[in-house]
Amino acid sequence: MQLLKNFIFALLVTAIVVPLHAQNDTLYLDREKALELALENNPTIRVASLEKARAEARFNEMRGNLLPSLTGVGTYTRNLKKQVIFFPEEMAPLFGGVTALEIGNDNSYMGGLQFAMPVYNPAVYAGIDAARTEQDIAAENYRAQTIELTWNVQSAWYDVLLTRESLQVIRLSFNNALDNLNNIRKMHNQGLVAEYDLIRAEVQTENIRPDLLQAENMYELALGFLKTLVGIEEEQPIAVQGSLMDSAEEMLSTFNITDAERSLRNNPDYVNLGLQHDLILKQSRSVRASGRPSVTAVSNYMYLAEANDFKVGDYNWVNTASAGLQINIPIFRGLTNRNQVKQLEIGAQQIMLQREYLKDNLGVELGNILKSMDLALQKSVHARRNVELAQRGYSIARLRYDSGQGTLLEVNDSDVALTRARFNLLQAKHELLQAKIRYDRFVGEG
Repeated sequence: MQLLKNFIFALLVTAIVVPLHAQNDTLYLDREKALELALENNPTIRVASLEKARAEARFNEMRGNLLPSLTGVGTYTRNLKKQVIFFPEEMAPLFGGVTALEIGNDNSYMGGLQFAMPVYNPAVYAGIDAARTEQDIAAENYRAQTIELTWNVQSAWYDVLLTRESLQVIRLSFNNALDNLNNIRKMHNQGLVAEYDLIRAEVQTENIRPDLLQAENMYELALGFLKTLVGIEEEQPIAVQGSLMDSAEEMLSTFNITDAERSLRNNPDYVNLGLQHDLILKQSRSVRASGRPSVTAVSNYMYLAEANDFKVGDYNWVNTASAGLQINIPIFRGLTNRNQVKQLEIGAQQIMLQREYLKDNLGVELGNILKSMDLALQKSVHARRNVELAQRGYSIARLRYDSGQGTLLEVNDSDVALTRARFNLLQAKHELLQAKIRYDRFVGEG
């Protein structure tokens, strides 16, 4: 009995502990994994995907108008007052002096099939063409949303790397100040330095602590924003892999600013306006086509019966069949088609003007993006060299102070210079990567 209780207790502990452990498992996230999760979980992408499916269904609906239609029909009529036929008065004596004669029975039945198939219908053809363009617009919107999400995720990703590595720089500065403080405290206890140096070292260390706390907070905020974009729960711990340095080197190994693509043909905004212009022109053609004749092949196959009772089994059913062509010729619609076409043509002109204006602005924006990339690259090269010099200067200042040849002010100044140089390098790499993903978004890559 005791063994059974122990077994049940172990099961309960496992059921509680294992899920908690699973919830606290760290998710290791690289950039590709973040993009994959974002594309799977983002609601905007889901909406755009559904819009693609809706546009495809709309296109198939319009194509269905070219297919034959077959309809089963059936009617029952109770003749409360039967129909009559009239005779000339000269023939009245032949029918007992009456000039109107009732025909038919109390009950009449009709059932059968009606067939119709478009032979020539320009409005349907134009509608199919317009629906195909709507399908292209939905696909382009999905591509644009994917590019936009990719840009947002990568931007947030590089912000996380920047805040994390900035935090590391501040921690290095704080650790340097702490090591320096401990060293000065030992020297002060031995009577080698004045109390003023000890106080300055303590103040210098505590001055860095608020920056450290602020950097930690900025890193957590950047992580939270990335989780929101990717679709990860706030409680899920993640570990972001990669660095700004590695990302920048990888980007530069596959991209040359001088040879960068400068075409606007894949820019989402530019492409979308072009498709909107095409759609309006096709809608205009559809309206024009609705004013043209259409031809439809029709056929009927019917069974008929009439009787004064409800003995259906005794009815004499007869069948009829017919086939022919039905022509519809619009003659006058109050000038509605003409004014609809005029509105659509004006709309097309407006979109073309917007597209030309957008093209000019996009050309300027592309030039600015490439200039910012080139500037960030130059800043990165100089910042890397400056970090090496600042690191060497800090080491020299520490050696001079430890040997009694330098001052604490030199150590503090060199530490500030080293921290600033590291920040400048991180900022330059971050600007370079941000400019690259802006470029990808601009030219329609991603």
